[in-house]
Amino acid sequence: MPIASLQVEKHVLSGIIKYPHIFHDIAPFVKEIDFSDQIHATVYLVIRSLAEKGEKWDKVLLAEKIKNIGVTFKEDINIYDYIDNLSFIPITIPATIDSAKELVKIRIRRDIEHMGEDIIAFARVNGNLSLEDFIAGIDSIYGQKTNVIEQQNQPENLYARVEEMVEERGNQPIEETGLKTPYLEFNRLYGGLKSKHVYAFASRPGQGKSTLLEDLAIKTARVNDTKAFVCDTEMSTEEIRWRAASAHSSVPEWYLETGQFRKNKDMTDKVRAVWPKIRDYKEKNYVTHYHVGDKNLDQIISMIRRWHAANIKKGQQGIIVYDYLKLTSGENVSENWAEYQVMGQKINRLKRLAEELDCVILTAIQLNRSGERRGGELVDDSSAIAISDRLQWLGAFIAIFRRKTLDEINRDGTRFGTHKMIPLKSRFQGRDAAGHHDLIRRTNDEGEMVWTNNFLNFSVMNFEVTEMGSLRDIVEAETHQPRPNDQNPNDGAPL
Repeated sequence: MPIASLQVEKHVLSGIIKYPHIFHDIAPFVKEIDFSDQIHATVYLVIRSLAEKGEKWDKVLLAEKIKNIGVTFKEDINIYDYIDNLSFIPITIPATIDSAKELVKIRIRRDIEHMGEDIIAFARVNGNLSLEDFIAGIDSIYGQKTNVIEQQNQPENLYARVEEMVEERGNQPIEETGLKTPYLEFNRLYGGLKSKHVYAFASRPGQGKSTLLEDLAIKTARVNDTKAFVCDTEMSTEEIRWRAASAHSSVPEWYLETGQFRKNKDMTDKVRAVWPKIRDYKEKNYVTHYHVGDKNLDQIISMIRRWHAANIKKGQQGIIVYDYLKLTSGENVSENWAEYQVMGQKINRLKRLAEELDCVILTAIQLNRSGERRGGELVDDSSAIAISDRLQWLGAFIAIFRRKTLDEINRDGTRFGTHKMIPLKSRFQGRDAAGHHDLIRRTNDEGEMVWTNNFLNFSVMNFEVTEMGSLRDIVEAETHQPRPNDQNPNDGAPL
């Protein structure tokens, strides 16, 4: 017997026949598919058609419309008598709205039942698939169905809850609007990492983007007592373990892999000193690493969903790392799909996954070789990023991460690190954000004061990443200006 309630369906129709003005309150979430009975679905469709034309209706007009369009029903019924009986069902306006919500819930239960039937059917005829493709296929059915049955958001009065929201947050203040990262300047300017969003870092090969992603995910998971899942397209779990040991101990990876650290007491002491921290990471399972190799995105999303269901508690925000965006097996370009279209689709699916799981997704993408240098200068803008348009549409934060040139190190000073992060887009603002354009005044090589885009400094040593302040800190060091109350006159844009 199908999951349905003819009584609830009748209550909804009776309510909107009696009180036509409430139709627009329920129309955003009630559809004709919510009615299991053909007669009820037809009545609702006719009412919706009249409402869309701005016409009024009553029980007689409805019956006339249905008769005139020539709809026939399996049951031999008199449509006039049927609608007349509907109109006599006693129901109030609040009860009509409650019945409409109940009707949607019943339909969702029915859809979930059908989803189970689709999964059973898939399992019966796809025994020849590999285990990974088989599981990915089932997860795909689940994902498609759950996306379809989600209730749509309804338009709301913009200012309806502004006062309550602000006052409630004042009663229970929080430190950051997103997950706190280990990078204090990043938190100060961009508010940490927001769930449901994608954060992307662009770089040329070998510039440290994988190291940055792993460091950011691992430390953010620990700071917020949550968990991170790293999907690595290039490196095996064993390779990353050697890197992790090097990062935590500050002992170069070669000495660890060869065991030569044992010949040096200082290195041995550093290694032994990190074992309590490593055990803590292991026991709390802060980070799961998975070498995805050349698996396609369907297989990877399937794995992410299962990891999330098994590891992230209700109310917790997980962190997903997809390192990095590139074409993989089964995603080759064709005559109908260019590379940028395939990659754009991948970014779109990652964004949808972040929303579905209420998590943060960190990813990386290669800088174009053609855009690496222009006129002898490094290009630090979006023109150097592959598929930059789609990335900037869907990403909450986009930045270039690269090594500093020797000229930049000489100019900035070694105390400000080896790498720089140049933000290109940030959808969210932190405590001391400067706005959409974060500009700093600085003296150029000709001794002139010019405005330039702010950036963050990082030191990357033995796979350990440390934030070293921003361009603002460099300017303060150059001019010997202390930072009053965490603000600086160099911040902002010229008038």
